[in-house]
Amino acid sequence: MLKLTSAKFQLAILKLFNLILSVGYFPDIWNQGLITPIFKKGDKFDPNNYRGICVNSNLGKVFCSIINVRVLNFLNKHNVLSKSQIGFIPKHCTTDHIYTLHTLIDKHVHQNNTKIYACFIDFQKAFDSIWHTGLFYKVIESGVGGKTYDIIKSMYTGNTCAIKIGKKRTEVFTQGRGLCQGCNLSPALFNIYINELATILEESSAPGVSLHNSEVKCLLFADDLCLLSPTAHGLQQSLDLLEQYCQTWALAVNPKKTKIMIFQRRSRSQGIRPKFSIGTTYIEYCTHYNYLCLKI
Repeated sequence: MLKLTSAKFQLAILKLFNLILSVGYFPDIWNQGLITPIFKKGDKFDPNNYRGICVNSNLGKVFCSIINVRVLNFLNKHNVLSKSQIGFIPKHCTTDHIYTLHTLIDKHVHQNNTKIYACFIDFQKAFDSIWHTGLFYKVIESGVGGKTYDIIKSMYTGNTCAIKIGKKRTEVFTQGRGLCQGCNLSPALFNIYINELATILEESSAPGVSLHNSEVKCLLFADDLCLLSPTAHGLQQSLDLLEQYCQTWALAVNPKKTKIMIFQRRSRSQGIRPKFSIGTTYIEYCTHYNYLCLKI
């Protein structure tokens, strides 16, 4: 719709955007969201079975798309993000990690007759549980500063919401956690928030699965995390590091949807399977898993 507006209106928007960039403050009126709960399936009286769809300012979304381009360019120019993370990164898609995983399985299982221990991690409402104070720290740590940082901080300091059910609305409340839904900037902020986890896993002493001249210890596509190791002990080491990171940065793993798989030849599938845990919770095994929308 903005493309169809007059030249004068577009010039006014340009001046507004430049003013916001110069002062480093996200307008309060753009920080107001209206959430409509959409039922998914299951028990209608269980709040967890509803997905909240949030409607925000269109001008605010356009402005955030501009900030997103600047942030992504900065992250790319300075190689801030781990190479393990390809979620919402330009020129990357889900098939990249799917291809990598299939290549590892073909090399180590089919050709070398060895095992690959894998854990597919499901974060519990990852985008909705981001700790704002931690986010501000991570943004600064990544090198994003100045007015861009000020804008991001003001976005998540004064954002408010109300819930709409039918024709009724709740009172306005402050959003204490989570990233803005439908905002172009949210995926980049999430990648910044979780980036150190990939670095910790890559630099740990846990053995990874060799590929060419490197070791693959984890594959990340936004919040889709796959941990890999040629040994059971190595995979448990990575799980322990994951648990520590989640405790420090207020993230939670959904143990019911997190699964273990051992990639191996059928002739080697006999015997007692090792147990894996996150904290005190043991993780279930599975024979198939939908990884990035592909059944493995």
